[in-house]
Amino acid sequence: MSISRRHLLKMLPATAVTLAAPSPLAHLAASATSSGTRLYEGADLSGWEVGLGDALYARDGEVPVSLADVETIHHGTYSELRANTLYRIIMAHNITFKRFIDDAAFQYVHTCGYKFRLPYLLEPDDTTTENAQSLEGGIFTWDGGNTRLDYGIAFQWSLNPWSEFGVIRTWTNNDPAGEWTNVSYLEPDTAWHEVKMVIDHPRQTTALLLDGRHVLTQYTGITKPAHWGTETAARLQTEIVSIYPEPSGMRARHRAEFKDWTWLWEPANACQVYLPIIKN
Repeated sequence: MSISRRHLLKMLPATAVTLAAPSPLAHLAASATSSGTRLYEGADLSGWEVGLGDALYARDGEVPVSLADVETIHHGTYSELRANTLYRIIMAHNITFKRFIDDAAFQYVHTCGYKFRLPYLLEPDDTTTENAQSLEGGIFTWDGGNTRLDYGIAFQWSLNPWSEFGVIRTWTNNDPAGEWTNVSYLEPDTAWHEVKMVIDHPRQTTALLLDGRHVLTQYTGITKPAHWGTETAARLQTEIVSIYPEPSGMRARHRAEFKDWTWLWEPANACQVYLPIIKN
């Protein structure tokens, strides 16, 4: 089975460049002010949706990757994403996301973030039962009724111990289909890390902080499959991809933990600065 072009870009070297009505849920708090500002937050990812991403592979003889190969477990104070849960010779992509269908989503400045960690150490050992390809996240808004583009930003932490271990990439429009571009580095470990992201749709401006350090991003608009709907929907995403199993036929699961997420919506016409300041 072939691997999507998006995944091939993850595994190939890239050149670093300079880049110019929600329902009540457990562990979810929402507030609104007269100005239209909204805040959503939670300790874990309870109530989020779990989907299958496009970075998928199955060796000949293996059944295709499905939702049975991914899961997200909630522990109250954090959630754990898992990929390749059945230890098959596959690569599985778990996307766990919070989505709001809202026609006004493009009128807001979205400021969001969460903490994440790896619960195990990664080693270049093809006999281990736990290993990783990547940990990812992003904030996007799908314009299904007009341009049919998905606008936003994303980051990727490369975790394959044999290839660009620890490289941080961000999603760019340098290729018409979108591509990952190397922009920074984060030493793989088991400590908690924090990402904060801003997407200002009216001004097409972005920002991303990783452990308080600015990481270069680009406002992107990417095409999606024809079956995507006609709604306007904003999504905050957490993602993991289990390790590409070839050539040795590894049967390795990937796990990562996420907690303390926040998502602030501010009407762009009420913002007093060109881009909101992210506070550590």
